[in-house]
Amino acid sequence: MMSVLKKEIRMVQNPALGSMLLWRFTCGYDENPTKEPVPFPLLFIVLPMIFQEDIYGLIKATQKGTGLRGFADKFSQSKVSKHDILLNIHDRAMDLRSLTLESLRLSLSSKLMVIDVKDGTVFPISTTPPKLNIPVSIKDMLRASEKLGHWCAQLSIHEISIILKVVF
Repeated sequence: MMSVLKKEIRMVQNPALGSMLLWRFTCGYDENPTKEPVPFPLLFIVLPMIFQEDIYGLIKATQKGTGLRGFADKFSQSKVSKHDILLNIHDRAMDLRSLTLESLRLSLSSKLMVIDVKDGTVFPISTTPPKLNIPVSIKDMLRASEKLGHWCAQLSIHEISIILKVVF
């Protein structure tokens, strides 16, 4: 039997929302000048970052032009250092990997994204953002996911690994 807390988490952190967040991440990544598709492993950092309130709040509050390095620097510059939150992204990615995979499956079956199995990359089929009947809170999450994708597109997967303290 599922506890009340687990039910509440599942209502918010679900594959439908996760699939939209992964899709918007790929759309943000697609803005890069080279139009390189997203390396598959990067998808596993999206949900842990967007579903973590402290990280999500800081993504929302950070200008798109700041970049991932500038964003990560904010965790050590705050009055009360929150550097440990960045260190937890890897563990949260491990905890949320089944949700990420469920979300990915839904994105693929909904034809929002496609995987190039030869290269191990993912790209959006459509980049048109949803407009109708999307609550503001969800729109903000989608924008944050796009911004994260844009930031990641500016860096190599190795640089992202170092900045976010994750192992791919």
